[in-house]
Amino acid sequence: MNFMYFVDNFYNKSPKLRILLMKLIYGSQDILVNLFGLELYINSLRENGYFRASRMVLKGSLLRDEVSILLNISSLLRDGDTFVDVGANIGLFSSVIARASKFTNLQGIYAFEANNETFKRLEINSKTHGFEAFNIGISNQECELMFVDGAVSHVFTTTKTASRYNINSKTTLVKCNSLDQINIKGNSIIIKIDVEGQELAVLEGARSFFEAQRVKAIYLDGFANQTAVLDFLYKYNFYLFDGRTLKETNGNIFSLLAVHEAYASPKLRNKKCEG
Repeated sequence: MNFMYFVDNFYNKSPKLRILLMKLIYGSQDILVNLFGLELYINSLRENGYFRASRMVLKGSLLRDEVSILLNISSLLRDGDTFVDVGANIGLFSSVIARASKFTNLQGIYAFEANNETFKRLEINSKTHGFEAFNIGISNQECELMFVDGAVSHVFTTTKTASRYNINSKTTLVKCNSLDQINIKGNSIIIKIDVEGQELAVLEGARSFFEAQRVKAIYLDGFANQTAVLDFLYKYNFYLFDGRTLKETNGNIFSLLAVHEAYASPKLRNKKCEG
């Protein structure tokens, strides 16, 4: 007898016992919880599954942040779009987008990862799920930059932007290039950028894409040089949203989703004109 069989037969199918135990453990109150970046009004007893899930969300950044961001980026995808994943790590975003491409005719999915060791896993995942992976750093020009590692792969960054999360002795020279110099297909590009402080350089290295109005949306997972980054996005007519909740923002947040005005709803465009 496995655990789930026991739970289903002696707990789920004994509703009176279940109510008694849940009241003792969780109480019965109407409260606000956060799931997938949404505030939802629930009862801790009657919607106990949602209540327990909301507690789990608070304990892990993947559930708290990235799931809602993935949902929001995926909702932007249309036939003919291209997805560019800068700072792809092992390719979670690219893999999910590749799965969604079974129902959407995308031009391509390009994942870039500077860390040689992490790239090995990204490459395996790219072959499994069907996207292109590149072992280079993305910057504002063709160059070589010194990177520094840390305890976990997602803090890999240049020595210039190193922090207390990094191990100063673990350095690697990485070949870099700009997106302008890479043959990326499509005229409706969604770019996700997670590069630990190099965000402005990535944007500047894709300037020709912005000038040609090829960029539909950009997601920034944290960003340095806030004023310069926001000025860049405003210059090219992007609306700014919280990447988790899709609430409009002035950009002073960690998870930033910028959508070009050409893809904004008429309601948002009218609001801008009125403002």
